[in-house]
Amino acid sequence: MNTIYPWQQEQWQYFATMMQADSLPHALMLTGLEGIGKHEFAKALVAAIICKEPKSDGQACGVCKHCQLLQANTFPDYIKLAPEEDGKAISVDDVRELIAKLHLTRHFDAHKVALIECAEQMNANAANALLKTLEEPPEKTIIILVTSQPLSLPATIRSRCQLVNFYPPTDDEAMSWLQSTIDDVEWEPLLRVAQGAPLQAMQYHETELLDQRIAVVQGYLEVFEPNANPMDIAARIEAIPFLLCFQWIQAVIVDLMRIKASENPITLENPDFYRPLLALAPRMQVPLLLEFWELLIERKRIFDNSLNRRLFAESLLIRSHKLAIKHRI
Repeated sequence: MNTIYPWQQEQWQYFATMMQADSLPHALMLTGLEGIGKHEFAKALVAAIICKEPKSDGQACGVCKHCQLLQANTFPDYIKLAPEEDGKAISVDDVRELIAKLHLTRHFDAHKVALIECAEQMNANAANALLKTLEEPPEKTIIILVTSQPLSLPATIRSRCQLVNFYPPTDDEAMSWLQSTIDDVEWEPLLRVAQGAPLQAMQYHETELLDQRIAVVQGYLEVFEPNANPMDIAARIEAIPFLLCFQWIQAVIVDLMRIKASENPITLENPDFYRPLLALAPRMQVPLLLEFWELLIERKRIFDNSLNRRLFAESLLIRSHKLAIKHRI
């Protein structure tokens, strides 16, 4: 059953109106914080577009032939593309295969729909390969990109999609939904660390993700100390998917920039690390933070899942440590 969460009603009404008027754009980009239900929303939107007899609220009926085929993963005019595993990029071959399928003759009169999950994980060649299709898609084709990091995608990709932003619910809405799901958990601290994203808070509760994030942030903060051992830190985090490590490390730099601008910023990516971040910020100059940021972007750009993770982590952390020593942080 496809899920539209209570805090997504405005976006759903927006799309329901366009579907009723048969005026959906050919390329959509759904963006917002990780853990607020964008991916679930996208699946519900795909189902509604494909459905032969949508309900009055625009959602898929769930019982027509198209819906049944989609539920069985056999609807021939739907193509889904997502990273094969955490930390693995979407390659140019993956995108070319998707494009080839989009240009095949449609089996039904309904739209052909492509869903690209975690679109920020397309490498540069994959993103470039998608451009022409976004500009000139086949007839009756809709391409939906879902991403929590739209700025990681080329501006040329973003400009060819209609951007739809998703926002976290209010604290009361989030707490109400979480408590209705599992009522014997202390949700408030998890929700705070998840920046108000209920599904992220749920994932922190159900998996080791929170512990992994803490290990990465603690390790990266150690890198700035003169006696740090980057190789030991790399050994502690090598088993964690690298794109997650990059995401959490970049969040540390963002928080330091926010604290440089104001000691009490309205939001932090890592509110549970506020004190160590506050202690570190005076030792950092903004040009140096930008240098760390560029280093992370450069390393993320060349990362490939086939690389030796330990050596790659050591390389990043050693370079970060040398920068810290050079600038006498």
